[in-house]
Formats: sequence, structure tokens, C-alpha cells
Amino acid sequence: MLKRLLIIFIGALAWLPVSLTGQVPIGKWRTHLPYQFCTLSEATDSKVFCAATGGLFFYSLEDNSVEKISKIDGLSDNGVSAMSWWDESEILILAYQNSNIDIIRGESVVNIPDIMKKQIPGDKSVYDIYYIGQKAYLSTGFGIVVLNLEKDEISETYIIGDNGEALKVNQVTSDGTYLYAATDQGIRRGLLSDPFLVDFNAWALVNDIPDAGGAFSTIATFNNTLFTSHDDPSDQQDQVYYNTGSSWNIYPYFTGKICHEILNQGDYLTLVDDSLVNLINDDLLVVQQLTTTQPRSAAIDDNGDLWIASFGGGLITNQGGNKWSIMPNGPSSISVFDMEASQNILHVVQGGVTAIWGNRYRSASLQTFKDQHWTTRSNWNERDLITLALDPSDPMHVYAGSWGYGLLEFTEQGIVRYTETNSSLQTLLPGNFVRIGGVVFDPEGNLWMTNSSVSEPISVLKPDGTWKSFACDNLISDYNTLGDILITQAGHLWVIVPRGYGLFAMDDNFTLDDTSDDIYKKVSVEDRFGKVITNDVRSFAEDHNGNLWLGTNQGVLVMFSPYRLFTDGELFAQAILIPRNDGSGLADPLLGTQIVTTIEVDGANRKWLGTAGGGVYLVSDDGQQEVQHFNSMNSPLLSDNIIDICVDGISGEVFFGTDKGIISFMGDAMTGSTLFNEVVVYPNPVRETYEGPVAIKGLVAQTTVKITDMGGNLVFETESYGGQAIWDGTNFRGDRVATGVYMIYLSSPDGALSHVTKLLFIH
Repeated sequence: MLKRLLIIFIGALAWLPVSLTGQVPIGKWRTHLPYQFCTLSEATDSKVFCAATGGLFFYSLEDNSVEKISKIDGLSDNGVSAMSWWDESEILILAYQNSNIDIIRGESVVNIPDIMKKQIPGDKSVYDIYYIGQKAYLSTGFGIVVLNLEKDEISETYIIGDNGEALKVNQVTSDGTYLYAATDQGIRRGLLSDPFLVDFNAWALVNDIPDAGGAFSTIATFNNTLFTSHDDPSDQQDQVYYNTGSSWNIYPYFTGKICHEILNQGDYLTLVDDSLVNLINDDLLVVQQLTTTQPRSAAIDDNGDLWIASFGGGLITNQGGNKWSIMPNGPSSISVFDMEASQNILHVVQGGVTAIWGNRYRSASLQTFKDQHWTTRSNWNERDLITLALDPSDPMHVYAGSWGYGLLEFTEQGIVRYTETNSSLQTLLPGNFVRIGGVVFDPEGNLWMTNSSVSEPISVLKPDGTWKSFACDNLISDYNTLGDILITQAGHLWVIVPRGYGLFAMDDNFTLDDTSDDIYKKVSVEDRFGKVITNDVRSFAEDHNGNLWLGTNQGVLVMFSPYRLFTDGELFAQAILIPRNDGSGLADPLLGTQIVTTIEVDGANRKWLGTAGGGVYLVSDDGQQEVQHFNSMNSPLLSDNIIDICVDGISGEVFFGTDKGIISFMGDAMTGSTLFNEVVVYPNPVRETYEGPVAIKGLVAQTTVKITDMGGNLVFETESYGGQAIWDGTNFRGDRVATGVYMIYLSSPDGALSHVTKLLFIH
């Protein structure tokens, strides 16, 4: 059994969160998750924890602060499916959506990954956690798992279905004599004292309750009374029953349609329906009700205040006598399909397509991260935004392409939609079938886009507001899907033709309105001998040297000097070969067995490579060296399935869009400047308590950086990654430098530009 001990947050805080209003240190992570769709709440003696569809956060009852918590802060996973606080032992157990489990006790976290790693057919999710003494009973998709909290290990598993078959257990409870399980096939019970509960024969169906063989979603004991709810399979009208010891009765004060939760909270029982949280006393009477939007779970703190997880309203409470809510800032959804950044502003669209490029019908929402704050703009009449382009002169002027609903233009004044009625765009069929797969600006401010399954599949919106479309010699008119698009440094347009059809390239010879000199090419991804390597291209990017990097179903390929397609009439691709260094003389293609879903080039011309299932790789500018490999096991990365990567060239922050949301990493490379007119050294001064790196920003790409003491002795020398250089505060011997003022001398690669600045270092 794998265990690991980490400093965490129960009791006195042992960690400090990264300030969302200040500088994020190099090498640090932060999550960008939604917190309004809350599903679980749990009150401890000092905090109220709340789990949302995106992330987990807590409200401090002591200082009224709100903190987000994730793998960055010591948790083992993301996405909480069940959590429970055991006041007697001061234990918080978190079960995650992948069945991983954390036991949090004091300032330690013990990870129990057994269920997650166990090869169990079918559903192995954890739905609820119930304590009896030093045991925690986990309700799972296959039965009941017993955690021994003295040894922090799984001690028993009860498979209680008929004939020993797996059976989904939604919740368990006990009256001191029996252990009751609310399952999808009735309520089962076994004697708590029976040493053979692992035998399915020790469990009997409770058959004197109405709908005895049906699905029961909740169960709880309170004041010698057993409560449970029958789950209406049509989600029209659940029924709550109670039994004081003689027979089952309908609980008359349940007035909702859906019962989400019934919990014994000590002095009270809480019953959560689709609009109300009911507080029930020892006489089984409702003594308080709190109405809120889509409540899912409720907790009571030591002062008797309610804390409600609202699916859409955040964490809602009546603390202080008034109803108010807590909702950490974040995007509106974990869904992400495309991200673009400019001038320290990030934009995200959450649309998507199926594996065969069908519609997902996600609402047309533009999520924006500006000034360390997320906002969302939505147009509920449109769907499936899948591609973005930002106006180079105004990062808040955004164009988003929809897979079916045309082009949407977002400005501070509103949203404009372009379809076949007001542009050169064409529709596949009458209705919402204007399919835009890629949009991009060229240096002259023209906005180019792909338009699938139509006779003129390339359209352009000019800066003057006029439109033009191109038939492209009918080379790509018959393809059902046209994807991403880019404009190279040579002025050529390249398009991905998804689902195994390679690429398309176009040269308009810088005469946009004169098509007589246009050249169109349908391109197969071939090697130097004319053999197709693969035409399944998933992503591409042009690097600072003008080379075209392709992410494919067979790793990474490169087309060097792609302009040769139009000058020489031919172009081939090649793999980046990595020597094995085992004496064999053999080499393997870069990520040759992985699907590369996205490629992003940073300020140092290094490549960030996102994969389907393998996490993220950062490789050197030539691809020969692996600089970083992040996955969900060795880093806080939310998921190994990477949908998009975006580098903020101003800050160096790298945003990873995954199938579980967005997380970012503060990288060490920025876009280079043209002059040394905005050089910043951070931090300055370097305090004696600071142990992180010193960043020198605002540099020309590949700046030579020399740091000397006031006596002119050289203590450090490096070359910048794009527009930023990093110093760890040590000299050439690896010793931390002494207290004093240090001179920083900067020189551009050709020596034509130079700059000098100072840094105070306190040892």
C-alpha cells in the first residue's frame, strides 16, 4: 500500500497560497477551475469544505478567508466525489472521481490508492463515506469497502449483490445493530456484529418497505429512526420513508420532487431536496427551511449555521441570519477547446466536436482571464465555439469560430454573428451549418478562416469590413472537416484537414484581391522518398526559425523551410530522432507512439507538446532534449489528456487545457523585446528569506547576461530564454552569494544593444 505524508491545511495552516493578485513565482502552478457548481459541503470545527464540479475550496470560520485547494497544496488528486469529516477523531476523508482516496489527519495526508489501482470491472466510484468507530465504510459502485483508520488500510470488502454479484451502494448507515445499505436494488442489511459480512449470504433485502426492490439513493439513522429515499427512475417524484421501529411511513414534510441528501448532523437531520434544505429535530419536525438554487448537500457548523452546496450558486449559508454565498473566482466550466493569449490576457472557448467532428452543442461562451480575474460572456443562441483569433491591436477584440453557427465577433459593445447572410461564409445545409474550424489574423490585419463542406472553403474578413472567399481549385471543397489554420512568416496559409487527410497550403502572392496568381496545394505528409508517414495531423505550429512542427498520431514531425513547397514544388517531413544512448546506434522518433494534440512555441523557441494520455512535454528548440515532462503522477497536472496549450509571451505563464479543466505553470521563457527599455529584475531586493530564482525580464531574445559584484568579479553568466533570464542566486561554485549590490550587464546577440541594471542581494 502506497502512503505519503504531506504538510496540509487542517488545524493551523502550514502552507501559503499563491496570491492571485501578485507575481506568480517561476516554476509554480495554479489552477483555473469553476467553483459555482457545488456538490458537497462538510463542516469541521474551524472550516467549511465545499467540493465543486471543478475544484475544492474551504471557508475559514476563524478568519473568514476563502482558499482554493488542489494537488498543488498537497492533495493526491482532483475532482472530489465524496468527502466526510469525523469529528471524534478529527479526520477528513476525500474520495476522488477516479476512486483515489486521501485520509487527512492533523497536518498529514495519507493516500490510499488501492481502489483506483484495482482492476475491477464496471463502476468503482466512491459515492459516500460513513464512520463507525475507527472504521470508515465507503459506498462504491461495486459494494462496501471498509477502511481501518488505525492502520490506514483497506480491511474488508463486502460484495452484497445477489449471488455475490457487484451491486452499486449509494450510502450506508447503522442503528448500532444492523448495517444498512441503500443500493440500486433495494435496501440490504447485515448484522454489524457478524464476522462474515464479506459473505453475500449475510445480507438480506429489507422487503417490508414500498418499492422494496427499487433504487434507494440515501439512507440515515437519526433519533432511533431510519430515514431513506426511493429514487424515481424517471426523476419525477422521489419518495422519503421513515421507520421508528415498527413500520415504514411516508415522511409527510418532504415536499420536493428530488431527494439529494439525508444526513445525521448530530442535533439535527438535514434533508436536501431540489429547492429546500430542511432542518429536522428530535421530534422529526421541520424546524427550519432554507430555500436556494439547486441545493445538493448541507452541513451544520458548531454554531448551528447551515452551509449548502448549491449547483450553480456556490457555497450558500445563513450565517449571521442572512442568506449569502461564497464563490471563488474561476472560469464557468472545466470544458476547454481553444485558448489564445495576448498582452497578459487569456481567452478560452469551451466548445468541442466529437471524434467524427459532430456537434456537442455546448453553449457559445467566451471565458476571459484578465487582471487575475475570470469573466464569462455567453450567447445562448449559438453553440460549439472551437477556435479563436485575437485582434493584434486590441486583445479584447475577439473572433471565435463555431462548428455550425458561423463566426462570432466579441467586442466591449456586444456580440456580432456572421453567417451566409452577412458575409462570404457559406452553409452546408439551410440552418446552423456554417462550420468554422480555424481562424487566424495575418500581419496586415486580415482575418482568415476555414469553412467546411462548401464550394469556397476559405474566407477572409478584411480590415475595412469587406469579405472575400476562395474556391481553392476545388482541392478541399469536398472534405467534411477543415480544421486549424495558420499564416507562416513567408505569408503562406496552411490548414489541417482532419481525420487523416493531411494538409492544405495556399500562396496568394500578397495579392489578396487578385486570384489569378494564387497557388493552391493539397499536401500529404511524406518522407524524402515520397512515402506517406501519416496524414493524421492533429496540430501544428511554426517556430521562430520558420519551420513547421506537426503533431500527429505518430508523434512529432517537422517540415523544415515549408516555403519550399511554393519555390521548389516539393516538401517533405521528417521525424526528430532521439538517440537511444545504449550503444546500439539506433534512435527513436520524438513521441513516436503518442498522439500529439497540441503544439505551442515559447519565447525561447522551445516546444510545448500536449498529448492524448501522456501529459505534457517541453523539448529544446531542436527537439533533441527533453526539458520537462509533466503528467498527473509527477506534477499537479489535472489530467494527462491535453486539449490545448497556450503560452503567455508577456509573463511566461503556460496554460494547459485538459479534459478536467485549466491549470497553469509559470515558465522561464518570455517573448523577446526589441530594445532594453523595459528591463525588470524580480524580486529586487532579494530578501534573506527568499529561496526562489531571480528573474530578469524585458530582454532581447538570446541576451547575454553577466552578473558581477561591486568589485567587478563575475559571479554568474547565462543566456536568456527569449525575453527572460533566470539566476538562482549562487556563484560558479554553487554557493549563495554574499550580501551586497550586484551589477547586471546585458548584451544583445549581435552586441548592438546593451543595458546595465542593479540588484540588491541580502544573504
